[in-house]
Amino acid sequence: MLCWGCDFKPGSSILARVSMMNEFYELNKIYVHKKDGNSDKNDYSPVSMYFREKQWTVKEMFNILKEIAETSARVYMT
Repeated sequence: MLCWGCDFKPGSSILARVSMMNEFYELNKIYVHKKDGNSDKNDYSPVSMYFREKQWTVKEMFNILKEIAETSARVYMT
């Protein structure tokens, strides 16, 4: 997910809500391994969520999505 706009400026309460939706995992980071934790009670599934105030360029989006695809291929096809 790649989002941009004035609602996502640093310190925004909306960014805090988005972080909560992703189980407080860091935003703007690629997560391919869908399970994190080592017990039945510690099982999380973070997703790759990119947010910022400045609009994304096509090249930036392409590079992020390409890295997600390449990482997925390395993890799940080997």
